[in-house]
Amino acid sequence: MRVVGKVALVTGGMGGIGAACAALLAREGATVYVSDISAQEATDDAVTTLPHDVTKSGDWDRIVSRILDERGRLDVLVNCAGIEGSHQRGLATTEDDWNRVLAVNLTGTFLACKAVFPPMLDQGQGSVILTSSVVSGMATSGALAYGASKAGVAHLAKSFATIGAESGARVRCNSVHPGSIVSRMSDSMFTAIAATNQVSFAEIEDRVKAAIPFGARGLPEDIANLVLYLASDESSYATGSEFKVDGGWSLKSAG
Repeated sequence: MRVVGKVALVTGGMGGIGAACAALLAREGATVYVSDISAQEATDDAVTTLPHDVTKSGDWDRIVSRILDERGRLDVLVNCAGIEGSHQRGLATTEDDWNRVLAVNLTGTFLACKAVFPPMLDQGQGSVILTSSVVSGMATSGALAYGASKAGVAHLAKSFATIGAESGARVRCNSVHPGSIVSRMSDSMFTAIAATNQVSFAEIEDRVKAAIPFGARGLPEDIANLVLYLASDESSYATGSEFKVDGGWSLKSAG
């Protein structure tokens, strides 16, 4: 029970990494609010589910205000909401796709920090965990918007980490960088890349596995275990850091 007494918000929490994070935090004793654009409002034991468009500042105000009204505090934000966008080659990226991906992945992250930092600074403590990607440090000829947005998330984590230390507070902000994780998002990426290159899904997956020293894709629970550490007091001296969970992929691959 490593996060007993903590109140956590997990965005994008209806599937994949977000769902794994929410489930593990709840099992470890936290009161968890899960938000997602596809969610319906519901309460089940220690978990409350809420609809949430992370690109709307009004939605952030509504959800954070509700948590503070009901629980009196907010200790942890796990910002998992994100989209992959199209998988066209770089020059084929459209302005609409660029704007859509950055609105969710980067502007949504900025609005997240703007919403949760004031109450956390008032408390004097908190942990903000932003989901980036190992792609943030890789050059790619496709998925330009996705890569740029995730690089921006990593930078925001560092910037908000400095804000979190103002006036003697210890509001920590770190970024988590998953590699190839078995999830709807990465499967969608593989499917699109396979179609573009006129090969099978299995061939694309095998190519990725061959580039990973561990020889396999990760599981959402692999990310959730790190998130649990960052949400807990065990990581009380960690802030402004990038945590890669990729089976060593970024050691060998430039994208």
